[in-house]
Amino acid sequence: MKKYLKPISLSLIIAFGFASCDTDDEAFDNELVDLGGYATLSDNSISRLDRNADLNIKLFTAEGLSVESVEILQDGSVIGSATVSGETATFNSSILGDFTFTDEDGAIQETGEYPITIQSMYSNGNMTNDPFTIEVNKAISLGEDNPSVTTMDSLSSVELTYEVSTFSAGIDEVTLEFKKNNDGTYADSDMDLSTDEGTVELSETNYEDLGLGVNDTLYYRFTAASGDLTDVVSSHVAITTKDFQNSNSVTLSKDLNMNQLNLQTGVISADGTENADIKFMEPTGFEVISDSEVSFVKADNDFDLEDADVLSARAAFENGNEITSATSLVDGDLFIYKDTREIEDEDGNIETQDFYGVMEIGNVNSVNGNVVSFDIEYSDGF
Repeated sequence: MKKYLKPISLSLIIAFGFASCDTDDEAFDNELVDLGGYATLSDNSISRLDRNADLNIKLFTAEGLSVESVEILQDGSVIGSATVSGETATFNSSILGDFTFTDEDGAIQETGEYPITIQSMYSNGNMTNDPFTIEVNKAISLGEDNPSVTTMDSLSSVELTYEVSTFSAGIDEVTLEFKKNNDGTYADSDMDLSTDEGTVELSETNYEDLGLGVNDTLYYRFTAASGDLTDVVSSHVAITTKDFQNSNSVTLSKDLNMNQLNLQTGVISADGTENADIKFMEPTGFEVISDSEVSFVKADNDFDLEDADVLSARAAFENGNEITSATSLVDGDLFIYKDTREIEDEDGNIETQDFYGVMEIGNVNSVNGNVVSFDIEYSDGF
């Protein structure tokens, strides 16, 4: 479990000089010397779970003087006394309040600040009032790289990271819960988690029990428990469509100068040109060129073209019967295809990827009953 640092303020650095110097030194002939000393809060940052933490105050006095008592004030009223021991005083965070805060609009906040005043009484009868602020933070937080959106094919590899930080409170356990959509009910993930920090890959959990699909949202929350106290942090991952990356509109013709199509580039070429995938097939269709890595299936009537994406195209292709040609084309004919391509990744390496797409036929043009051209609109991605 990570602990908050206990920063030493500039006043503390100055204070060491004050504590070690003779009060006759003109450099320290100021109000503090006249009063007899001052105090500085050493521990000024705690977590929501540190409801019973001992916080330290460093005391500085002029030579020959001592601190008789230290009291902690909020809004001018004493809320507790600190225990003085030599040059240190200690008080418990339980005196601060209920650890709830409000913003400018009066809304309840989980974190915030407690302005306090350390009132010190010295053996010379004088008193000082030193103002400080105690910051209250979350005990558990999410990683900055936790994703907010993903696709179904990437959902299992989503990683959720968290970190636990307290001042002194011990953490008994950290739990992770899931629910499907906002109106769902949280259920435990069955994960045994570190009480310090960790990364959870969804494939390691029981998230599949939720039956998530495209346009659903996976809500999750981590809870850190310390005795009867808990701190919770939550977020969600929206499951979106995997959009097509490439789209083209072309016309395939009976004309031998424009009867071939390269699906990757969208280039129409002349008969016999290399690197084409399909060609016009007389009298009324298209066929896959022999050395192409493309194959098709005829889409079912219930295929949803409007909401189609890479994953729905892949599913339709895998459930269909592969063909290498189609004939008797009419406007609105719809085909699903798979095209295996070599592409360059971000590092300049060449890799092989299966692209899945949809292809719709339109404007089938005939002359004297013979088809001479038709339009193709298609989109694909991986």
